[in-house]
Amino acid sequence: MKRRAAREIAFKLTYEMIMTGQFNAETRDELLSGEIDSDSVNYINGLTSGIAEHLDDLKSVIIKYAKGYEYDRIYKTDLALLLLACYEIKYTDTPHAVVVNEVVEIAKTYSDVKSHTFINGILASVIKEVGNG
Repeated sequence: MKRRAAREIAFKLTYEMIMTGQFNAETRDELLSGEIDSDSVNYINGLTSGIAEHLDDLKSVIIKYAKGYEYDRIYKTDLALLLLACYEIKYTDTPHAVVVNEVVEIAKTYSDVKSHTFINGILASVIKEVGNG
């Protein structure tokens, strides 16, 4: 499975976590059923467990840079993508440009027409804060 498809599964799981308050093992098992390699499973599990572990920190980063937007009023799809991207930018060695490009592309598929611009702006600020990688 390509990394983008794995990231998209992690996005879907994160979206559900936002909506229900927890990651759902049943949904995870359903999304990971079929032809999926162990590297992709480990990547997805790493992202979702990392987001859960660092949720408060990730929320504070989003709040800091989402000027003019209350956290609870951000579109839930955008929020899921921001949590995913902020986690990868802050806590993994994935190149920042790759994270931003892929998250913006996912936003173009799943979110509002202008969401990718909003997401890109916040992530640019996060990258400035943590340094280029």
